[in-house]
Amino acid sequence: MKATRETQDLKEELQKKEQMRQAAKKREEKAADLEAKRRIKEQIEADKRERQRKADEAKALREGRSLPPQDAESSVAPAPAAPKPKTSNTNEARLKLQTSQGVLTKTLPADTTLFEVAQMIEQEQGIAVTSFSINFPRKTFTGGVDFSKTLKEAGFVPSAAVNVK
Repeated sequence: MKATRETQDLKEELQKKEQMRQAAKKREEKAADLEAKRRIKEQIEADKRERQRKADEAKALREGRSLPPQDAESSVAPAPAAPKPKTSNTNEARLKLQTSQGVLTKTLPADTTLFEVAQMIEQEQGIAVTSFSINFPRKTFTGGVDFSKTLKEAGFVPSAAVNVK
């Protein structure tokens, strides 16, 4: 009986040691996962800063002004706490046009009429357009009545998702 008890005690002790090793292994894996997530978040932030810098350079180039030179420290420095408010370009309309043949994405001048958009869709996809509709706010623009409206008058500026029928 004493021998069986000692054997049983040894087995229990081995099980406890194995459980301790597994718990330590899980803690190490969890710490490694947290470190990997932290590195990924840092990479995402660095990518955001780089995209913002490129966008600022492109904007400065379009406007014909020069940007102050970037040094290594400023490219690594954290972004400002208060982000710049995005100004929408009211001279353009970004349209996501849902047709029976698929989705078209177009950027057009705000003074383009719905008739011109219908003609463009007809030329590109061969679909005769009779109406445009948007879901929010729910509106339908029909051929004979509303196609003389501009995209701005129709409320498609700066962007809209439009169903084409």
